Amino acid sequence: MLSRFGDADRCLRHLERSRQELLQLVEGLTDGVLLGRPGPEVWSPAEVLEHLALVEESAGKIIRRLRKVALGEAEPFPPPPPGRTRPDGRFLAPPPMEPKGGLTRAQLLERLEAVRQRLLLEVAESGERLPRPPTYAHPFFGELTALGWLQTLAYHERHHLQQLRQRLSRLAP
Repeated sequence: MLSRFGDADRCLRHLERSRQELLQLVEGLTDGVLLGRPGPEVWSPAEVLEHLALVEESAGKIIRRLRKVALGEAEPFPPPPPGRTRPDGRFLAPPPMEPKGGLTRAQLLERLEAVRQRLLLEVAESGERLPRPPTYAHPFFGELTALGWLQTLAYHERHHLQQLRQRLSRLAP
């Protein structure tokens, strides 16, 4: 499933496209819609953005660590706990990836931009090492190279963008 996002260049194009679409979507939201939860157990669009930033930041750190492990500059991470799913089979965010809330629109947009710039730096510094071992286990997708982690980001942002579009379409008159 992740391989459909291709090599690093293709993943970065996917990420650029989905980020532009996400920002356009958010730009058209009132603060009430951006910050409001559509239901008691449903994240607000702002919380989804925070979650995207948390996940991208974490994956960027994993990509950096995998590069350092490959160069003999760091030890591998300990294995992560297995992923949890809802009764309907949908993935649950690990607790560190759950949004805390309370961020303004400007703070969210700044955080998304800062995290993306760090990710781009990590990908550039990893270069040809991205598709090669070592690997690190993803809670749902198993052992992944740094490229695999980049591919998860392309999948993840696209998934949440589609999810937001569906939720917001239900709010439209």
